[in-house]
Order: sequence, then structure tokens, then C-alpha cells
Amino acid sequence: MAITVAMDSTSKPPFFSVMMPVYNHAAYVGAAIESVLAQTFLDWELVVVDDGSTDESGAIVDGYAAKDPRIVVIHQANGGEGAARNRALAAARAPWITFLDSDDLWYPETLQHYADFLAAHPEATFLYGTRHRLNDDGSVEKPPGEFQDRVTGAAELFGRMHLSCLCVCFRKELADRVGGYDVRLRTGTDYDLYLRLSRHTRFWPTGHATGLRRRHGTNISQCSGRTRMTEADLLERFVNEFGGREMLPAELVAQRLSRVYFTAGREFLREGDIGRALEALACAKRYRPSLRVSALQWLARLRGGRT
Repeated sequence: MAITVAMDSTSKPPFFSVMMPVYNHAAYVGAAIESVLAQTFLDWELVVVDDGSTDESGAIVDGYAAKDPRIVVIHQANGGEGAARNRALAAARAPWITFLDSDDLWYPETLQHYADFLAAHPEATFLYGTRHRLNDDGSVEKPPGEFQDRVTGAAELFGRMHLSCLCVCFRKELADRVGGYDVRLRTGTDYDLYLRLSRHTRFWPTGHATGLRRRHGTNISQCSGRTRMTEADLLERFVNEFGGREMLPAELVAQRLSRVYFTAGREFLREGDIGRALEALACAKRYRPSLRVSALQWLARLRGGRT
């Protein structure tokens, strides 16, 4: 049974709801919550969903909720990232949704930057900034971010996933409109949601770094054949089921899908999965035949003893 530490539902809704799913991050979640408590903009609530943690994460977040009424904690059986985010969205009372993963950190001015931008751009419905990287050794990398010079939309997002949940803020009604996160997905849930949202909004850059993406042994993304095929599936579904074909240039669709399938085929080949490598490369060739695709197909057949 879920246990919820709830705020008074009759109180005035906050301006921002901060979503924080947590699963076995006892080593990090306290610091993440402290970075929310340190915000210079004070009109927020933090909705923490403990997604069936088996470490001390649940006790830690309950401790913070007992001390600050702006913190809401929901405990549920493990359902995965999408289910946890949907549970947080359902509990959120604010018109604006922001996200902070339980192993990341915000800079103190993050919510103030969002509020200032919204005051200056009342037409905006989805904001995004940049993020910095916090390495295991304590060093910080500060990449400049992408598309910070202009408003973007479905075409840019389809061409490359340039949005990170650490640095996005959008109207809650947008997520409600598309049905929230797809709980069937184990990876790529953010990309899938943002693609579906792109039918109803543009993406406004704030030009500010929101915080630190912590890099550690359990969250460093690994490129694999499987992850690239998942990405291809998301893109295919957006094109074929969610209106992408009508929104996007045909050349962009062919180029992007051919590239993703080629990468999947290359990674499967490195992993020794010849059958799946050939399957992915056939998809790449279907979208855009090229010499490099044909060459990799030849190499895969050679390694697999096929002609």
C-alpha cells in the first residue's frame, strides 16, 4: 500500500512542482533534496516518489518531509521510471512542472531563472536550459548546451535529443494532454514524452545552467545495440503513430532513422550479435542506402560466416 505524506489540499497551489523519483539512491537523495531547499525562489513543492527502494532512501525522504510541509512523499511498489514520474505528476498541484533526479543537484537560482523567464515570455509553455556534469572525482565539466540561441521544435528534437529532465520546465497541462509517460518503456521515457509534447508546444531556451548531472557507476549511459534500437522504436512510433510524418521533412526522417539503425547495427556487431546487427543494418539501408551501410553489412556477414 502507498503511504503519502501530503500537504493541505486546501492551501494555495505553489508556482512550481518539482518531481523527484527515487530508487535506491540513499547515498545521493539527501543532497538532491538539500539543493531544492536551497532555492532562492520559495514558492514550490517537492513531490518525491519512492519507487520501491530497498535501501534507506525511503526513510531519508520521509525525514525531510517531516521537517518541511512543502515536501510530499509517496511510497509505491517498484514500477519503473515512467510509473514513478506519472505518480508524481498526478500528485502535483502547481501549473508548472520541473524535474530533479534523486542523484542530481540544482543550482540555487534555478527556479528563480525559470520564474524570471516566464515573466518575460508569457507565451512560453516549455523551457529548457543546460546542465553541467559532476564527475566522481569532484571535478565539474561545463558544456555549453545545444540550441540555446533559438526556440526549437519537433524537427530539432527528432534530429537529436537535446533536452534533459534536469533542465526542463513545462506546463502541467501539456503532460496531461498527451497522457504522461509511457509506462511500457524501460528506457527513453523522457525522449518519448518530449516528442509527443512537440505536437503541442515549442521549446524555449533560457540560456542558464540549471544544475549538476552526477556521473557515477550506475547512471553513465552506455551506447549499445539495444539502446539504439529502443531509440529507433521511439522515433518510428512518433512518425507513424503520433503525427510526426505530417510535421517533419521526409529527408530528415530518412536521415535520422538510417543513422540510428546504422549505429545499432555497429554496436550489435561489436557485441557479437550478428543476427541483430544485420537486422538493424537492413533497416538503415531501407531508409537511406549508402556505402558505409553496405560495407558494414558485408563485414557482419563475413564474421557470421554468411554470404
